[in-house]
Amino acid sequence: MPKLFASDFDGTIHTFGESDSYVVNPTNTQAILDLQSAGELFGVCTGRPLYGLTDQTDAAPGLAFSFDFYIATTGAALFDRDRQLIWNQTAPKDVVRECCELLRPLNKSDEFLLIVASEAYWSLEQGTPWPMLRYANSFDEICGPFYGLGIETSTIEQATEAAALVNERFSGVLTAYVNLASIDVVPAGCSKGTGLRRAAEYFGATLTAGMGDSFNDLPLLDAADVAYTFHSADPGMHSHADVLVDSAAEAIRDFMAR
Repeated sequence: MPKLFASDFDGTIHTFGESDSYVVNPTNTQAILDLQSAGELFGVCTGRPLYGLTDQTDAAPGLAFSFDFYIATTGAALFDRDRQLIWNQTAPKDVVRECCELLRPLNKSDEFLLIVASEAYWSLEQGTPWPMLRYANSFDEICGPFYGLGIETSTIEQATEAAALVNERFSGVLTAYVNLASIDVVPAGCSKGTGLRRAAEYFGATLTAGMGDSFNDLPLLDAADVAYTFHSADPGMHSHADVLVDSAAEAIRDFMAR
């Protein structure tokens, strides 16, 4: 049975500023390929819905490797290598609509209020075109399954306030996670950690690793047998990690040796 490595994407294996495209740098890419060649599994564990990731990573030049699994939407959906759904947990459409209205005053702009449904991001505001974004004229035009939403705020403090509002109003139905100056809202009980546990059970993993760079990755780190974050990450992350590294490749090499 294989070992399983689950990694956050944005800021972890892809670093903003390295490139305008969503490629992973050659050093990290080679480490991933070596792990897979050894018969182990490497997958992504992201707050994005499936198409919110793949619509960009598939665009030229694309990634030089394939993920063995996708833990998407902060653990609310799990997909195999061929992007076939293994498991998901959804939210009622009316609840997602109500949550949108609750958070609208705290949102940086309507362009950044993103509804998560049908494995994609949806916006009701025709702003700057993004490859990962679908547009709808009204909420009723969006088809499910519905998972939740994401908003961008002006400050981390506003994001913390927004998450508290969601967790109080929709306790037991939705959960909000702070991710810097933004939040991800998903069905209650979902997290990157629960996604990792479902993937480990499905694939029969003998050992799991989790790697992330931000506070929404903490459930992933806490659920992993071996947890990695960066020396450069917020110090609040460090106590949740077993190993501090300078790169994803360093983490993958360490895991391969275990």
